[in-house]
Amino acid sequence: MVSSKRYGYKVQLNHLKNNDISYFIVYQVGGKNTYQKVGRKSEGITEKKCIELRNQILSEQRHGIDLSQKSFKHLTFNKLAERYFSSLELSSQKRYEQQYQKHIKDSFGDVVIARLDDSLIDELRALKTSEGYSQASIKQYVSLCVRIINFGIKRGIIAYSPFRDIKRFKINNTRLRYLSSDEIYTLKSNVYSNPILKLFVKIALGTGARAVSILSIQKKHINIENKSITIKDFKRKNTYVGYLDDIDFDVVVQHIKKFSANSYVVSLDGAAMKYQQVYLALDIIFKQFNKGLNKDDRANRVVIHTLRHTFASHLAIAGVSIQEIQKLMNHKDIKQTLKYAKLSPDSGRGFVQELYKR
Repeated sequence: MVSSKRYGYKVQLNHLKNNDISYFIVYQVGGKNTYQKVGRKSEGITEKKCIELRNQILSEQRHGIDLSQKSFKHLTFNKLAERYFSSLELSSQKRYEQQYQKHIKDSFGDVVIARLDDSLIDELRALKTSEGYSQASIKQYVSLCVRIINFGIKRGIIAYSPFRDIKRFKINNTRLRYLSSDEIYTLKSNVYSNPILKLFVKIALGTGARAVSILSIQKKHINIENKSITIKDFKRKNTYVGYLDDIDFDVVVQHIKKFSANSYVVSLDGAAMKYQQVYLALDIIFKQFNKGLNKDDRANRVVIHTLRHTFASHLAIAGVSIQEIQKLMNHKDIKQTLKYAKLSPDSGRGFVQELYKR
C-alpha cells in the first residue's frame, strides 16, 4: 500500500492487478493504528470520501464514544443510536429520532449491546402488533434497529451484530386499485372548479407520471410541436416522454401561455407547488372512494399513486401491449409492468365467458 499524495498516511491506496484501487483509512484506537477498508475506486470511492469518513470517525471519538469498546460490554443501544442520529442530515435525523423515542427506546434502549439478541426484536414486534400498528410500520421499526447496528459496525464502534437471525416478514405493498371510468368521471367533476387540481389530475391520468414528477414539469418541458411532455423520473434518475390527448394538451398549452420557460406548469403563477398542498386537497376527495376500508389497506385504498395505476390499467384494458405500457410508465424491469397483464383483453377472460355457451 502507498500513502495518498494529498492526505499522506491518513489514506492508504492498494493498487490491484485489474487496475482498480482499494482505499483504506488509518486512525488511532487506544493508541494503536487501525486500518479500515473503505472500498474500491470502481465502487465510486475516492480519496476525498475516505478523508470525510475518517473525520467523521474522529469526531465520534471526541464526542464520547470509545472505539476500543469492541466487546461492547458497556455500550448501550441508546448510546449507539445517538451516534447514528448525529451522523444523519437534519431532516432524516428528526424523523428517525422521533420513531426511535416512541417505539424502540423503552423496549431495549438501556440494554448493553452485548446482551441484545433476536428475542428482543420478537418482543418488539409482538408489543407493536398488540398496540395495533400495521406490519408495514413494524417493519420500519425493526429496520431502524438494524441500521443502527450496521452503522456501529461500519464505524468500527462494535465488532459484529448481536442480531443474528431476524426473520423479516414480507409486506404486500402492491396497490391493486385503479379507478373505473365512472370513478374517473366523479374525480374530474370534483376537481373541475379548482384549476390546479384539474390540471394535476389531467396530467396524472394522461401520462401516469408520479406526483413529484408532475409537480416538477416546467414550461420548457412542454414540446408543442410534438405534443409531448418531458418527464423527470426521480426514482430512476432519468427522463422520459409522456403524452396527453389533444384536448388536455391544449388545456396545458393555454394555461402556460404567459409563463416563462422555467415556470412550473401545475401552478397559478408559475411558482412551484408543494406536494403537501396537492396531497391534502386530493385526499379529501379520495375519501368518498375509501369508505369502509381500513387505513392500512394499501391494496385497495385510493391515493395519489392510484392515478398512475389507473393510467396503466386502462392502457392494458384497451389492449396496449405490455412492452408499450412499460415504455409509457418508464419501468426499468418489465416484471413491474406484468401485473397489468391480467387486465388485457387476451388475458383469458373472453375464453371463460364463452366456455359453456356452446
